[in-house]
Amino acid sequence: MANTLRVLLIEDSEDDAALVVRELARGGYQVSFRRVDTRETLLAALDDARWDAAIADFSMPQFSGTAALALVRQFDPELPFIFVSGTMGEDAAVAGMRGGAQDYITKSSLKRLVPAVERELREVASRRCRRQAEERLAHLAYHDALTDLPNRVLLNDRLTQAMLAFQRTSEPVALMVIDLDNFKTVNDSLGHHAGDRMLQEVAARLRAFVRESDTVARLGGDEFAVMLLNTDAQRALAMGRKLLHRLNEPHVILDRPFVVSASIGIATFPEHGTGSDSLLQKADIAMYVAKSGGLGVTVYAPDRDRQAHRRLALTTEIRDAIERDQFVCHYQPIVSLQTNEVIRIEALARWQHPVQGLLGPEEFIQVAEQTGLIEPLTMLLIDKVLTEWAAPRARPPVPIAVNLSARHLRDPELPERVLEALQRHGAAPSELALEITENSIMSNPERSIACLSRLREMGISVAVDDFGTGYSSLSYLRDLPVDELKIDRIFVSGLRTTDAAIVRSTIELAHNLGLRIIAEGVESMAVCDRLRALRCDAAQGTFFAPPEDAEATRRWLERHVSRGVV
Repeated sequence: MANTLRVLLIEDSEDDAALVVRELARGGYQVSFRRVDTRETLLAALDDARWDAAIADFSMPQFSGTAALALVRQFDPELPFIFVSGTMGEDAAVAGMRGGAQDYITKSSLKRLVPAVERELREVASRRCRRQAEERLAHLAYHDALTDLPNRVLLNDRLTQAMLAFQRTSEPVALMVIDLDNFKTVNDSLGHHAGDRMLQEVAARLRAFVRESDTVARLGGDEFAVMLLNTDAQRALAMGRKLLHRLNEPHVILDRPFVVSASIGIATFPEHGTGSDSLLQKADIAMYVAKSGGLGVTVYAPDRDRQAHRRLALTTEIRDAIERDQFVCHYQPIVSLQTNEVIRIEALARWQHPVQGLLGPEEFIQVAEQTGLIEPLTMLLIDKVLTEWAAPRARPPVPIAVNLSARHLRDPELPERVLEALQRHGAAPSELALEITENSIMSNPERSIACLSRLREMGISVAVDDFGTGYSSLSYLRDLPVDELKIDRIFVSGLRTTDAAIVRSTIELAHNLGLRIIAEGVESMAVCDRLRALRCDAAQGTFFAPPEDAEATRRWLERHVSRGVV
């Protein structure tokens, strides 16, 4: 079936226009066109319809090709514009190209027309796709990728603006922090896809509940926040109770009803805090009081402040757990989409808690980072990885990756510490890889680049983890001493939506920078095939293997090798 091509012909000769249409039809296009030859008819055509390409004569009795080009560019800077003329000299052609035309063809060489049109259609499609992806990434700097709600950065900005407005209006501001109580049961019983759907449902209910002037934000995980303008503590408490009732109504996920209760903490400005961070902290403390006491919703009160005690207790537990060697590593392979070879194995931290059992990183990483315990914890994990894999009998055929935090990049002695650990276990630098998130790098780009450069000079490969969820500058990205980009799982799971443009553009960006690109969170053959079609280099996820301990991972590797791959 022929492709329809909508062509705006700026041509005073009906015969010459017919020749152009005939040549395009020979090239396989079903041509829909309009011929214009004056300024007025061109403006009308640009107003009336969307065009795929503009093809113009250079010299016409009542209208010039350069004037037509200028008008077209005012309406659409990207519309392919090609001169087809019998009188256009080389100097005029060069001037036309500088003015924004994509090509010029003499009427005696119309065979060049179809290839030129095809090339420009591909180019404009690529530019538009890239621009859409850039706009999406800019949006994601201030919005949550899963729910499209404002993120913590945008919430802080709006809180600050509301606090400044208080000086003029004296209108109080209430902040709710909302944490889902039984969300883990959805993930455990139906998987992360169902959990993501649940979070989207909750986001929709929160948006529908509040006024347009209020702000609903996702803080991360299953935690949300609502900023209520011109609302005092009593009114916020009444709204919180109504909101709990709304949230507690059953959610139908994958044809199964789920009831997910929530706990809500409330703090108000100026009563409970004078800045966005302090107000958020007080609302979070109130939420914890509501959750631990089974209250549902409560307003912050200083005499019930348990946050400091909770954090101190958890900090002490983490410190003791490091000393008692309670942290373990689970491992997940990263597989080439072209050869099916394992190219790397990622080490994932777990806490073997003596009472609560095996805990994931969401239970301890944030506090470890805030208190500085992340540094000794990471060195412990590197030592554990090298202990479990560096022995000749256990040595894997690929590097093992360990995650770093922003604090590590601020430590000038980190490269020496890593080198000492490698030497202590008789391991080569090439056997270790390090992953660092985009936001961690951007917290101090100059220092990050210096630290990562030293690590790479030692022979350790470096990957940017969770790429796309931060807001790094492309100019910095070009200069970063890294080997790989890892696309965050939220974009991979959205391949069938507008996020496909981000994945495609990220893959192209990585390849243009000479970097390998890895997709995280691959859970199905369909996603795997789509990534392969987009020329993604490698992937990681439960479709290949879930995170498991060292022995289970070794057995998985042996089975993988037995099937004829490394």
